[in-house]
Amino acid sequence: MEEQNMKKNIINMFLCAGFAVCAAVSCKDVVDIPASDRLTQDVIWSGDEAILDQYVIGLYGAVREKSTLYMLTNQYTDCMTDVLKDGDYMQERRYNRLNIGTQVFTDNDASILGNWADSYTRIRRFNEFFRDVETYGGMYDEAFIKKRKAEIRFLRAMQYFYIMRVYGYENDTEDRPGGMILRDKLEGPAGNNKQRMRYAESWQWIIDEIKSAATDLPQSWEESNFTRMTSVAAYGFLSRVALYAKQWDEVISAADECAKLGAALDPSYANVFADQKSVENIMTISFLADGLSHNADAVFRPSGDTPHHNNRASAYVICPTAELADSYEMADGTAFSWADYNANPAAWGGDPFSGREPRFYATIIYNNEDWEGRKIESFVGGVDGIQEFEETAGRNSTCTGYYYRKFITENDHSWDEKGSNHFDILLRYGEVLLNKAEALAQKDWSANSVDALKALNDIRGRVGLPAKPAASLEEFMLLLEQERKVELAGENFRYWDLRRWRLAVERLNDKSFHGVKITKNPDDTFKYEECDIDAGSKRLFMDRFYCFALPLSELNNNTALNHVNNPGW
Repeated sequence: MEEQNMKKNIINMFLCAGFAVCAAVSCKDVVDIPASDRLTQDVIWSGDEAILDQYVIGLYGAVREKSTLYMLTNQYTDCMTDVLKDGDYMQERRYNRLNIGTQVFTDNDASILGNWADSYTRIRRFNEFFRDVETYGGMYDEAFIKKRKAEIRFLRAMQYFYIMRVYGYENDTEDRPGGMILRDKLEGPAGNNKQRMRYAESWQWIIDEIKSAATDLPQSWEESNFTRMTSVAAYGFLSRVALYAKQWDEVISAADECAKLGAALDPSYANVFADQKSVENIMTISFLADGLSHNADAVFRPSGDTPHHNNRASAYVICPTAELADSYEMADGTAFSWADYNANPAAWGGDPFSGREPRFYATIIYNNEDWEGRKIESFVGGVDGIQEFEETAGRNSTCTGYYYRKFITENDHSWDEKGSNHFDILLRYGEVLLNKAEALAQKDWSANSVDALKALNDIRGRVGLPAKPAASLEEFMLLLEQERKVELAGENFRYWDLRRWRLAVERLNDKSFHGVKITKNPDDTFKYEECDIDAGSKRLFMDRFYCFALPLSELNNNTALNHVNNPGW
């Protein structure tokens, strides 16, 4: 009995660490189980598949830390673009201070975007697994071990992707490589001093690892483990990686594999964010209100919800910009225009938010909308009312006139006493299809224009919008940028898209962004005016932000780097 209890306690410990997989288990003190430096190898590698499996699940903490909802106060990069605005200035979130240049990125590391130390710590833990599996793997069923090795291989490749996304630079040379430092096995102190790989070579290694893992991963898991890595997830993530690597054939092939394995667009865009098991959701993370939670409700909900949710106050609200809200077309595919509305408000029934395409309503909460048995009052003086953004304070109400909707659930009170437990989406087929559209166009526009437009217009067709034409690659890329902006809004793509397209300076630098100031008239109609949401400051994005500085600690400790940093640092 004592042995059984000890085994149960070990498994429960692992389950708490691997909450991304086992949402049915709860613990208050969430830990991310490290490798065998804390639990002896004879416990982990005892021959018991249940214990080893929970050890593998414990390593999924690396997935949690790349979750959009988990990173709301740390790396929610959409707040550094034209689609979302963070209401915080003085507290722990630094988006605004980085945006407007009062605290810029430095040559010591990539500030809040830095992931070098964390990713390589994760990689070491994965490498410890591979070291141990060579010694003890023979104690287990071959098929069991094969799948677990594929999981860890995929997780390790994901970490290298995140390293390359931040630190890789494309125009490298043999004398100045711009890739990652490959640490694919435990080498001890002798392996400390190691040069970077070349840029293209790095991407190829990641691609090869994911492809290898995909062949050994299952297409699905049993119900209790439904969020574990699958072959579908591997191919979907491969389409993202290959897009950065500009390996267009790999993007197209990976997207096609996803479709063959059952991934598809959900007929309802809103359902993607309401149903974790939507056919569109390829890689998701489960959360629990009791301990294994996030704070999306506090960050996104309208401030007027406070008295209806046990007085849980908003926490420096993150909200959509006018640049995002105005990007959503009308339901018939025509562009929205404030000039059109203001010319004849009566023709719109006095409501500029009527008649928009479905993605608008799934993404944005707007003034006078029906919400939880009341009307949203984001007008000046309303219970959800707009507050002007200031650089000396935080805002617990919208500073743009809008609220963000995707990751909160109307009439959900489960977070009133505890944390938020809405699931997060790391990968969905809508992104994969857009990846494919871009790759087809970039590979050969003249040969692939029909197929590229079909992939893009399938995204539009899902929400009832008419197909768009494009006469050139340049026209197509503008359409694609627009579709990625509205389709993936708030899902942490915009900043990285603008960087990889080398459009961030043009789209972000020396710009200020906007909201809509709403005033309620005596006759209960509303007046809408554009307002600045950056307190008169201009955004900052410099050329050198396209590849950030390696951390000073790595340059000091790794003599093979010869203190050579990325260009511009």
